[in-house]
Amino acid sequence: MCGGCGTGRVAAPWEDVLAGAGPAERAARAAAAGRLLTGRRRRVTPWRGGYLLATATGAARPVGSLDELWAASERRAPGEPRWARSSVPPGWDLQAAVVWISAAARAGTVAAAELPGGVVEFRDGGAAHVVPSCGTAEIGVLGPDPEAALADLLHFTTRG
Repeated sequence: MCGGCGTGRVAAPWEDVLAGAGPAERAARAAAAGRLLTGRRRRVTPWRGGYLLATATGAARPVGSLDELWAASERRAPGEPRWARSSVPPGWDLQAAVVWISAAARAGTVAAAELPGGVVEFRDGGAAHVVPSCGTAEIGVLGPDPEAALADLLHFTTRG
């Protein structure tokens, strides 16, 4: 156990070596990391041995370095939405995709979908918000089980 920080580390994390290990430096890194995690509803604060990573529910866990912070922030609670993406398959039916996405959003299967023309997000009781894009060769869904939802979407939209 390290007597200075209580983390059990023998070597300092690389960010402390290169950018400083003081409270002000750690606070600045925590603030910068928090800006990157705002979309994931995570909060980062400095801690004497590294950082505290807090979830939207207030649960917090200490992490000793930025590497540990990123690994911990990638872990998701069961059912937390995440993205699954695929290239647009041959014979893909955009109109069928729009119908499927609308039904899936109503059922709570997807929270957002990416189509070649943009991203649609379903908010507050199912209201749709569209962010147009410059066309992509990918489609994707955001939801608690995105792989299954994407497979269902692809199956539904490529039937002849």
